[in-house]
Amino acid sequence: MSSTNALYPGATLGIIGLDRNGSTLITAAKRAGFNVGVYVDHAQPSLTKQADFTISGAYNNQEKLTMFAQTCDAIIYANDLIDSSVLRYLSRDAYLPQGVNALEIVQDRLMERAFLDQINVNVAPYVTVISLDDVYQSIDSIGYPAILKPIQRGIGEQSMRIVKQSDITRAADFINAGTYLLESWIDHTAEYTMLAATDGENVQVFPAIALMLNSDEQLLGVKTPANLSADISREMERIVTSVAENLQYRGVFRVDFYVTATGNLYVHGIEPGLSTYGSVFDYATNVSQTEQLLRAIAGMPLFEVQTLQPTVMMLARVAQRAALQRQWLLKDNWHYRFFTEVREDPQAVAGFVWAVGKSSLEELQHQIEDTEVWNEKASTDSNPAPDQQ
Repeated sequence: MSSTNALYPGATLGIIGLDRNGSTLITAAKRAGFNVGVYVDHAQPSLTKQADFTISGAYNNQEKLTMFAQTCDAIIYANDLIDSSVLRYLSRDAYLPQGVNALEIVQDRLMERAFLDQINVNVAPYVTVISLDDVYQSIDSIGYPAILKPIQRGIGEQSMRIVKQSDITRAADFINAGTYLLESWIDHTAEYTMLAATDGENVQVFPAIALMLNSDEQLLGVKTPANLSADISREMERIVTSVAENLQYRGVFRVDFYVTATGNLYVHGIEPGLSTYGSVFDYATNVSQTEQLLRAIAGMPLFEVQTLQPTVMMLARVAQRAALQRQWLLKDNWHYRFFTEVREDPQAVAGFVWAVGKSSLEELQHQIEDTEVWNEKASTDSNPAPDQQ
C-alpha cells in the first residue's frame, strides 16, 4: 500500500456488516487509535454503543450511505454478506482498502467457480440450470447425491440436496426465476479451512483448522493446528497463497476444503472478511485475525504468524448455557466470550469457549468430551439453526 493510502491513528474507520465478530473488531480498531463509525440496517445497541458514531439506515438508502462514506477516511466490511453493490456505491465517496472485487466474486457462485478453475484447483463438478427440465437432463452427468444452490449467495438463501431421482420433483417449488448451480456432493471424511492475510502483495497464512461437526452437519467447534499430512498441508497453503495473489483483495480471508477418504483435496469456497472459524486464533497464535485485518487495511506490515498452543474453540449455544455455568467454576484452562444480543432459540450461538493449556489437541478434546456439554443429544435437541461463519 502506498503511504497516501495508509491509515494512521486518529483516522476515522467505517465498518459495515457487523456480525458476532463486530465487538472484537470495534474494540481492536479503537485500541489501534482509530475513530470508529458503523453503519447498520437494524438496531444493534450492544455493538454500536462501542463506536464513536452510528448511522442507521437501509442498505439502499443512498442519502445515508453517502453521509457515511463522506464521514469516514476508509470503510471496511466485516463479513461477506453485504451486497457488493452497496460497497460499489460507497466506493464513489470513500476509500475501500479491501476493494469490491473479492466480494463480487464470492457472492456469485458461478464467478467463484470460474475464479477457482482459473487458478487450477479441484472443485466439485457442476452445471448451471434454470428449470426443472435442466435438472433432469443434467443429473446423470453430475451424479447422485447432488446439491442445488442459487447462483447468488446471501442472507436467507437455501440449498437442496438431491439423493435420488424422485427428489427432483421437489425442486419444482425450490427453483424460482434465476440461475442455479447443480453441484456434485463430494463424499468426504473431513472438512478444513485455512485463513490468510494479504496486504495486496505479501501473504501470511494461519495454521490449518479442522471443523468439528455433528451428524446433522451442524458446527460444534473448530481446532488448530489440524493434524494433516505434509502433502495436504502444502497443497492447501499453495492454494490459499494463489487465491491471495489473484483475488485483488486486501485483508483477511479463508478458503474451505473437503478431504476425501482417498486423500483428494477439493476447494469448497472462499470467504473474505472475518469469520467464526478464525476466532480460534485469539488464543492459538501470536496474532488474531482481527489484528491482521487491521494491519492489512492500514498499510502496516503483517505479523509473521506463529503457533503458540493447540486450541479448541467450541460454539456455545443457548441450550448449553446452564451446562457451561457449571464449567465456569471448574475449568482453569477455558476462556469464554458470551454475546449480549442473542435470539432465544435453543440452537442460536450465544458465545465461544476456548480450551487451551494442554500439550495436544487430543487432550483438549478428551477434556471437552468428558463434560458432555457438546454431546450428540445436547446438540440436536432442536432443529439446527444456520451458522453464520
